[in-house]
Amino acid sequence: MSEGTQTTAEDTATQPRGRVVLGGSCTIHEGAAIKAHMIEQLARPGPYEIDGSAVSRVDAAGVQLIVAFALDCLERGLEYAWIGRSPTLEQAIELLSVGALLESPGAAMTP
Repeated sequence: MSEGTQTTAEDTATQPRGRVVLGGSCTIHEGAAIKAHMIEQLARPGPYEIDGSAVSRVDAAGVQLIVAFALDCLERGLEYAWIGRSPTLEQAIELLSVGALLESPGAAMTP
């Protein structure tokens, strides 16, 4: 924040909510960048959206990061909703049997 700039309640209310956008590849190779993106989004006001519609490559490490984000939201009492999951991501989630962990405990949001 620049010197002399103040954040008001009105400014906070107009900030975009957190949105985790997963790129085409969600693997161990991109893990550090994905984690940094998720942490950055958690600093924004909730509720949160997760967009996995572009994922064309995913491995167990990538799914673990997504599960960690979902569990972090759950522990903090924060709502999130999926706004898209690619067939590749759906298949990985099903294969690893973590679908129940990735369902939002809060009300579904409409984009």
